[in-house]
Amino acid sequence: MKLRTRIFVLWLCSATTVLAQTPQQGTYGAEHTNVLQLRAGYGTQLDTYLSPLAFRGWQVGIANEWWQPFRQETKLGKTGRLAHWGHVGRLDIAAANYTNSARSNSFYGVQIAAGWGAFYCRQWFDNRLKLHLGPYLEAGFMARNINNNVNKPLSFDIAVDVMAMGGVSWSFYGTKTSYRLNYLIRTNLIGFDYLPHYWQSYYELSQGVQGLARCSGHWNHHTLKHELTLDMQFPHSTWRLGAAHELNDYGTADLHFSRNTVCLVLACILKYRLNPNARL
Repeated sequence: MKLRTRIFVLWLCSATTVLAQTPQQGTYGAEHTNVLQLRAGYGTQLDTYLSPLAFRGWQVGIANEWWQPFRQETKLGKTGRLAHWGHVGRLDIAAANYTNSARSNSFYGVQIAAGWGAFYCRQWFDNRLKLHLGPYLEAGFMARNINNNVNKPLSFDIAVDVMAMGGVSWSFYGTKTSYRLNYLIRTNLIGFDYLPHYWQSYYELSQGVQGLARCSGHWNHHTLKHELTLDMQFPHSTWRLGAAHELNDYGTADLHFSRNTVCLVLACILKYRLNPNARL
């Protein structure tokens, strides 16, 4: 009886352990890739609302970018319809200090851009070569405060764009390290932007004098963002080093806005999975 009792107790403990672990098996979310970036570079800015002269100077900022496939636990994922699909989100914050060519005036600027997109990804050569394409929705805003202009001290870039994005990457490996070369590109297709009238001051908006909100696209507003980076995975960390270029050009017959910046990119890459059923 004692032997049977011990066997029963051991079986009961084992069954309890399995039952306690069963709800957590297979509940891990899709793998997330988080890229935290530091950016610093040089650029030019033309804003004829504030000044007819071009401004040049530096720009620094931070960005956070996250990638993940659509969850495979969904019904569509099990049938394979979403097996090659993923999504990406991004947030950029930057500060700029620009001076005109005559050294007679300068401005400070704050730039914010946030976006989300879905993409279709294909892989070749044992997953070393990857290509992704898809739509991307981005909202962008930049405020500029010029030092020497009493009537029009402020200017804004405001736009929402449906963009096309794409990228290609190639992975290669060392003994204890791995590397990946990436090229990413985004360009606007259609959206809307906002422009003031040439003679209008922003305080006049509260008095009923409205600016121009219009449909925008390549015919009147051109945005291009692309970057070339190298990911380097070491035994305990993964880093990214590269360069990014942004071009934003739009306007009317009376006003012209243009921004052209090149930045050095330094980033730390983290990969993780979420387990919502883990004990606290």
